[in-house]
Amino acid sequence: MVMINVEEIRKDFPILNREINNNRLIYFDNAATSQKPKQVIDGIKYFYENINANPIRSIHTLAAESTQAYNDAREKVARFINAEPEEIIFTRNATESINLVSFALPLKQGDTVLTTYMEHHSNLLPWLRLKDRGVKVDLVNVDENDELDMSRYDELTKDVRLVTVTHVSNVTGTINDVDKIVRRAHENGSLALIDAAQSIPHMKFDVKKTGADFVAFSGHKMLGPFGIGVLYARKDAEKSLSPFLTGGEMIKDVKLSRIVYENAPALFEAGTQNIEGAYGLGLAVDYLSKIGMENIETYEKDLTQYLYNKAKGLKNVEVYSGKSRNFMGIFSFNVKGLHSHDTAYLLDKKGIAVRSGFHCAQPLIEDKLKQPGAARASLYLYNTREEVDKFIDELGSIAEKYGR
Repeated sequence: MVMINVEEIRKDFPILNREINNNRLIYFDNAATSQKPKQVIDGIKYFYENINANPIRSIHTLAAESTQAYNDAREKVARFINAEPEEIIFTRNATESINLVSFALPLKQGDTVLTTYMEHHSNLLPWLRLKDRGVKVDLVNVDENDELDMSRYDELTKDVRLVTVTHVSNVTGTINDVDKIVRRAHENGSLALIDAAQSIPHMKFDVKKTGADFVAFSGHKMLGPFGIGVLYARKDAEKSLSPFLTGGEMIKDVKLSRIVYENAPALFEAGTQNIEGAYGLGLAVDYLSKIGMENIETYEKDLTQYLYNKAKGLKNVEVYSGKSRNFMGIFSFNVKGLHSHDTAYLLDKKGIAVRSGFHCAQPLIEDKLKQPGAARASLYLYNTREEVDKFIDELGSIAEKYGR
């Protein structure tokens, strides 16, 4: 089994030296956002101190360097997922990427969007909003093993214009068979969109292999800064989208009587963009690529299995994740008789950061898991077995004292 040198990696993350309530920080909220290595932090500082300028239009030295930095970041992201640079559209986050498609795709009355009960609100609300224009929204069910009812994808009808699905659930950790889902969608003549916010930071992702028309993900979940996201739009699929926003940089020529738009990706990047965010994302991609996504995935799977094995001995704890045949570093749970917010508060007292609540997936937690919320520990490449041991010990103490 290929392993990574986690102790050396941890040295790159200054925040991991912080103490919370007189305890060394154990950061288990990686599904919400990842921490940032000094290579990214220092790189953004370098950008502001040496390059800062509005790119693309101006020809002075700083603007030219800023343009180069922006273009280089696009090329890095493209290589990272095996795409072409012109297929990479920079957005604020995965949420904006999905909303871009929902606004720009000419869906009409009578069309159907097929999503799932497993989705983050970011891949549910943009489609539910379209009901106002007569678009039907159907949801694929989730079974007792936290897996999708895959038979639905064998029964697609011609009115299904778009099939959209999360690659990895942010609540259960289930890894969906997106290759098969995309293949079934295309066989039906439907477009396919993947929410890869929880997968691209943790595993090798090849857009050509998957074949999806659109893929959305966020920089801040993969060691990059906040405020930068990506929409991959396959060349042929890009042509089906109309401009999302209009303004500067996305036009070739403007007359009061005629507008000539730029080609993608500029067509979808109106106005001054988050240039330093793209630069920082490029540095994050460099960092992940140097370690190797296959190595990261292998390490995380081993650490996840260690966590679940340790959790088997816990009493008064309900676990809602890890039931699927294929899952990754998400551990969703509740202490019986204790609200998830209270559990998270008590863990924080020991320096352990976890998420609590609905995790922006209320239909899944409320309707399918029948819970008023859940606590969630989520792992990444800088977490360790020692941290898992401390987490399990503290959770066990909380469950023994407050659980019932």
